[in-house]
Amino acid sequence: MKYKVFAVTFLFFAGFQTASAFTINYSALRRIFAPQLSTVSSSLSATTTISDFFLGKNITETVLSGSSSGLQTINDVVYDYFSTGNMETTCSVFVQDGGNTPVFTSATPSVATIDQSGNTTYVSNGTAYFNARIGRRTRTVSCAISRTNNVPSHVFNSIATNSVIQEMKDSVDTRINGLTPSTSNYNLYSAINDTTHSYTRNTNIFANDVDFTCIPTLSGAIGIAQTMGVLVAPDIMIQANHSHPSGVMYFTKNDNTTITRSIISGSRIGTTDIWVAKLDSDVPAGITPCKIFPSTVFTNSISTTSVSYLNPPVVFTNQNRVLRLGIINYNPYMFFLEVVSIIRGTGDYYDWYSKPCCGDSGSPAFALVNGQAVLLGVWYSAFSVSNLSNYITQINAAAASLGSSHTLSTADLSGYLSF
Repeated sequence: MKYKVFAVTFLFFAGFQTASAFTINYSALRRIFAPQLSTVSSSLSATTTISDFFLGKNITETVLSGSSSGLQTINDVVYDYFSTGNMETTCSVFVQDGGNTPVFTSATPSVATIDQSGNTTYVSNGTAYFNARIGRRTRTVSCAISRTNNVPSHVFNSIATNSVIQEMKDSVDTRINGLTPSTSNYNLYSAINDTTHSYTRNTNIFANDVDFTCIPTLSGAIGIAQTMGVLVAPDIMIQANHSHPSGVMYFTKNDNTTITRSIISGSRIGTTDIWVAKLDSDVPAGITPCKIFPSTVFTNSISTTSVSYLNPPVVFTNQNRVLRLGIINYNPYMFFLEVVSIIRGTGDYYDWYSKPCCGDSGSPAFALVNGQAVLLGVWYSAFSVSNLSNYITQINAAAASLGSSHTLSTADLSGYLSF
């Protein structure tokens, strides 16, 4: 049985139960190298960059013995509480999207060893460093290795009900239940004509009840990039700084009417990959700007713990005008800062994913919450989108400086658990 354990000191409870040994796993994916999906020259021609691989680790804590005393809820996670526990902490190491089988070695064999499946073995307390080599590329990840005695701890039990992160998962699971991914249920359009600019929305798409008119149908600036950016206010789009179109943008209403607006100016947010683009006028009714998460979402609505356990699914699009699925992977090196890591999921999510590539930069990724597509950010690299919730004030200021009278709208999370 797999759980997560977090060592925290709390008061003792009555009615202890002795637990047998079991193992707890949780993931911490390390973003080693995430090149931008494309670079754009002054002539707006896109060029491909080279992908590298992720090196990650699963932390494994084995409770050798302990006393359980009921449940406790901390933030959006429900735990089995252990007043005392004897534990061993190790990890397993893995790579993603490397394309080849890695060779694992331990740089600190006096602390822990590693086999070629990435499993590690405790030797002594300390910080262990493990290498993964693919061809001429070598990456290193660290892991805290220890054995401790009589440690108060919390063992993951479940995600709290009525939490935002559980809603994100349920919203996707309900919509893909019983479906096999295919062009019939993930294409945004059932008919496309980029010459006449005639588009028919796909009413069989797995999220056909969600309004995605904020996603442009076509960018007129860069030939290979058809859906770059997303509408966040009636005259404001968010794009990727490193590859953003100008000129005409095409949008399609749910009644299949196509409208156009032109990008007339833009501004970068600091040193981020976020580009704010100003349209020549407001879009009409029938094209609905998307909402984004409030700035407090990752401090009092979604915890890092629940993300690391649940890996909630999100939907995203790309230049091929499809709606795909990935999962948020908690990345302590980047998550909650500038970007959110999104990777291929497992199980029911696996075949709904397609890896972003050159030309997809700036296409949006959303969480589905309360029947709405709530924008997380736009593609920056093959594994990450910009985290817009951290830049609401800066985006609003940039929009005002470009001449817009509009500001971002944030999703209402008042009906969900807050902490």
